[in-house]
Amino acid sequence: MQNKTKYSLIVVISALLIGVPAFYLSQAEETHILAEQADEILFNLSSSNTSSHLQTINNAPTPAAGIKSVTDVNSAHEPDIEYQPQSPIERIKDIQNKSELHKSLIEDNENFTRYPEYNQVFSDPEKDPIAQRYEIDERTTQSREDETSLTIWSDKKYYLQGDQATIFASLRDAEGKPITTQFIGQLIYNERTSLQTVEFTDANQDGIYQHSIPLTSTEDQKLAAGLYKVLIVNKTNKVSDAVAFIISKPEIELTGNYQDLVSAKGELLIRAEVTVSSKNRFYIQASLYSANSLPIGSTQISTELAAGKHWVTLPFDGSMIKDFGESGPFLLKNISLAKVTMPMQRAPMLKAEYFTKEYALNQFNSNQATESDYLQANNHPN
Repeated sequence: MQNKTKYSLIVVISALLIGVPAFYLSQAEETHILAEQADEILFNLSSSNTSSHLQTINNAPTPAAGIKSVTDVNSAHEPDIEYQPQSPIERIKDIQNKSELHKSLIEDNENFTRYPEYNQVFSDPEKDPIAQRYEIDERTTQSREDETSLTIWSDKKYYLQGDQATIFASLRDAEGKPITTQFIGQLIYNERTSLQTVEFTDANQDGIYQHSIPLTSTEDQKLAAGLYKVLIVNKTNKVSDAVAFIISKPEIELTGNYQDLVSAKGELLIRAEVTVSSKNRFYIQASLYSANSLPIGSTQISTELAAGKHWVTLPFDGSMIKDFGESGPFLLKNISLAKVTMPMQRAPMLKAEYFTKEYALNQFNSNQATESDYLQANNHPN
């Protein structure tokens, strides 16, 4: 009995000696891991495009509140102080000898948070976020066996029912020279339904094979809206890949009618009339340019609309226009209309080419729009 009691006491003492330090070690380890994650984000930022990672900076992981510092753990006489970590961008600001990268990150972060979340500034037409959504996806797959490469693409990413989708394929050797072969494609709907087999041809003998698929439903085959893939193989080697596209049924269209005004808060509001065929939630994007086609920024809204005609308001922050430094008129250029589904039913990109009235630069202010602005815009007379 005495041996049992002695053994139990040894177990309890051992647990206290091992368990208590282990608890604090686990807390310290958690803090260390989270700090390493933040450091990794900083490292990634230093080796890539800065502007594309601003959201990552602002959402970087931070240690949870309530984790005591090492000083707290080792000092029993000092009051508990919660560990308040800095965000990565704050850590960059605290660097005394900042590099050009550090300065660029700070400037880009200030620009990122300067405007409402629905607005985005871009200085190059190629970086127009609306146009970028419609860029062609060109895929290249290389063979490890014979160093050949297969490149495939489609002429569009989004089609409407009744359109024609053209798919391209090219097989090239290690030096980039085209290889004569035979391409076979399998059209697949929604990742699992095989619809038809197609064969590619190279009419002009340039090494680029193609096949056009009419996206029209027939008695034998129904082409519903959704995600489609063409799985492509060749008879020369085992290299294969698939190109994807979407047949859209967005159920929303522009009528071609527009209006514009500056709100009481100094924001440019452009109203576009749309026709909706059935009630749904819709996602609308648009880009704004100067009268001489210099890019200013983009906007985006999400709204639920019933069947019928509606005016939707596209807000452009006054500070974004003021920072651009030119008065109106302004050009509403690219528009994207989409029905929010899975996958998103997006119409092909539309060219609005609408010019606003002339506005003086001092009419715009650095205020974000409020609900009253949108009510004012929606009640604006035709």
